[in-house]
Amino acid sequence: MPEVDGYVHGDFSWVDLCTEEPDKAKAFYSSLFGLTFRDEHDGSQVVYTLGLKDERPVLGLLEKPQEMCEMGIPNVWETYISVDNADEALAKVAPAGGTPMGPVMEPAGAGRMAVVADPTGAVVMLWEALGQDGAELKSEHGTLCWNQLLTSDVDKAMAFYSEMLGWTPVPLDMDDSVGIMHNGEMIASAGPLPAPLIPPHWAVYFAVDDCDATAAQCQELGGHVVVPPMDTPPGRMAQLVDDAGAMFWVITLDPTFSPV
Repeated sequence: MPEVDGYVHGDFSWVDLCTEEPDKAKAFYSSLFGLTFRDEHDGSQVVYTLGLKDERPVLGLLEKPQEMCEMGIPNVWETYISVDNADEALAKVAPAGGTPMGPVMEPAGAGRMAVVADPTGAVVMLWEALGQDGAELKSEHGTLCWNQLLTSDVDKAMAFYSEMLGWTPVPLDMDDSVGIMHNGEMIASAGPLPAPLIPPHWAVYFAVDDCDATAAQCQELGGHVVVPPMDTPPGRMAQLVDDAGAMFWVITLDPTFSPV
């Protein structure tokens, strides 16, 4: 499904990179994914950058706030989930066992956003679109294709998201992981953390034409390979780190694979 017309409540709609060095990130991902970038100004000092493929928005970049730098929070890819109403969604967070991270915000008039943590501590953005629905292309080279929750308690986390967003977890035959069903489709997965010192988080996966070539290019650009390319049922994948320390996954999708 390369082209996306829009998103409904509970869909994964967007990712952006919160980084100390946006210009450095533009150079890295421009080379790695073949994207172009366009800065959006909202009249303040805040600059939000759209990553474009064929002139269509597919991801974002923003400079990490100073307070996050002082807290030692690393550069990180952030996951957005569409909601019908940000205020109503935020009001459900605490009763469902999660933690609101602040009030609803309205960045640049593109939408209304609430930052929340699920009961295991994984942070996610709830996005009510006003002018920007989300990524207009998916599952093409250099674009988002999958989201995966890595958590200390899969059952607790899934109970939260099921109540919040109407998701349904379904068992997968791998490492106590579950698939996440929404509107009759598997849209993501959730599984246990691979190591105890890694905090719960939403991992992002980008489609690439050649996983091995992308991993090699990442290293040439100053990044690192955390998990070397490996064959899995969905395709050949690798975990990478960009030249400023942000982790992400890339995958060459197997066109014959179906998650359901």
